[in-house]
Amino acid sequence: MRFALLGDNRIEAQPKLNGLCCCCSKPVIAKCGTRKIWHWAHKSKTDCDNWWEPETEWHRTWKNNYPADWQEIALFDKRTSEKHIADVLTANSLVLEFQHSNIHPQERTSRERFL
Repeated sequence: MRFALLGDNRIEAQPKLNGLCCCCSKPVIAKCGTRKIWHWAHKSKTDCDNWWEPETEWHRTWKNNYPADWQEIALFDKRTSEKHIADVLTANSLVLEFQHSNIHPQERTSRERFL
């Protein structure tokens, strides 16, 4: 994930920082190496969004076409208690998800019907 909470602020990963996941509020650590894009990862193997997939540079580039405060927005369905992180949530409440790899049609339908 690109953003985590540090206090009341959403921040990008920087070396040696710890924060909280914007979706589940569990601890995350900054991963700032030389082989992958800098990102946040849960300290434990928590799966707070079962639609989560590793983010590539392709994915990050598409998200960066939109303002940072529209990116990685946690959404919660009170009826089902499901939580998912939108790649982009626009000011008009339009959700954009960027998918480079194939997904099963049932999975796509499930994502489209969320909220």
